[in-house]
Amino acid sequence: MNGRWSHWVESAGGVSGLRRWALGLAAVAVLWFDPSSGLSTAILSVAGLYALWNGKKTLAAWKNPVGALFGAGVLWAVLSASWSFYPPGSVRDLVKSTPLALGVLAIPAIFDRPGRIWAALLASAGVVTATLTADLVRLYGALGWPTMLTEARYFHPYLYTHPNVSSMMAGLCALTFVARFTAGAPGWGRKALLAVGLALDVAYLVALASRGPQAVFALAALAFPVVLLPGWRSRLAAAALAAFVGWGLWHDAAQINPRFHDGTMGTFNNRDTAWGHSKLLADRRPVLGYGFGKKAFVKAVYENPDQRAPLVPVRYPHAHSYWLMLYFQGGAVGLALWGLGWLALFGRLLRFAARAGQQVSGGWLERLRVRVLPSLLAVGLLYILIYGIGDFPDSVIRASLFYLIGLALALGRLPERDGTA
Repeated sequence: MNGRWSHWVESAGGVSGLRRWALGLAAVAVLWFDPSSGLSTAILSVAGLYALWNGKKTLAAWKNPVGALFGAGVLWAVLSASWSFYPPGSVRDLVKSTPLALGVLAIPAIFDRPGRIWAALLASAGVVTATLTADLVRLYGALGWPTMLTEARYFHPYLYTHPNVSSMMAGLCALTFVARFTAGAPGWGRKALLAVGLALDVAYLVALASRGPQAVFALAALAFPVVLLPGWRSRLAAAALAAFVGWGLWHDAAQINPRFHDGTMGTFNNRDTAWGHSKLLADRRPVLGYGFGKKAFVKAVYENPDQRAPLVPVRYPHAHSYWLMLYFQGGAVGLALWGLGWLALFGRLLRFAARAGQQVSGGWLERLRVRVLPSLLAVGLLYILIYGIGDFPDSVIRASLFYLIGLALALGRLPERDGTA
């Protein structure tokens, strides 16, 4: 036993490395367990100070087209406070977003090797999955079986603000566990843990019955092999198979989740009214937009003397679409900066995956394994951004989206042959 303990301590980098590992795990637990707490804000702010202290390393990670586009997008959001429909609200939302921005800035400087990137992803997925599991136990204890399958999404209080949010996190964790298994997790014990985590996340997706997260998870899971596989022939075959399976899933969607065929599908729970009204207002300020943040949105939509508020049962605090919200907040300029930034980031990850596969001297399996990490980051981003077409990724989904930017830029600076570490 002592020998095993010594080997574990040595593999962690000695006692000091073990302390850093434990401190990092504690920080991850705080960030995901209560992302809006003052302690989480403090952790992100300290990480930002670390990034500024290691300015050369941080600048090297962000000094590229992706960093320039996202940096310009952030600057445009800051400037938008000067022409915002509600300047005090935009300033408050900018201040609240600053710790997250600082934390993301620091990620490439902290997770500067593949092993650390995997550690960040797996620790985060583990903490979130444990939280989701506790929520499943709570729901089962309160509702019983099989009532929880039909009533869980309506049972308060909600975890992570809404069933869609927690379900999206379940899908993101499931993708992470599948990816690590594919990359070659050492030992049957770790493989078993990954399988258990995957099963719990899928169970949560089924129990909460959130249609959007379920549909986008299926799409991401089908797209993952298309992005991952080396060689155009294998990717073409994977795409054809994905299209066939996807059609079958959509055709039988009501068998998987009866809510796909209920009366709310025609209007998406009145979101079409919110989308139409938001687009109507945004078109009146097509270049500059109404200013950053949800407070400016609420003011412009519900307290605008020039336009009556939309007649919907729910007072939405956002446009209920990430892409429409970009246009509403920052106009065509903001939408273009962030849209081009996402395209540039996808291109960067796909190029990294292609080069990594070319530089591996092993066989087909080794070529596939070195592509797993960049493919996971690309599909994870795609998963959230596609969801953002019909909903606004808020709370921990928003944090996940921006953390993935930092990890993707960290990976882009690493030697391709190290992608599996």
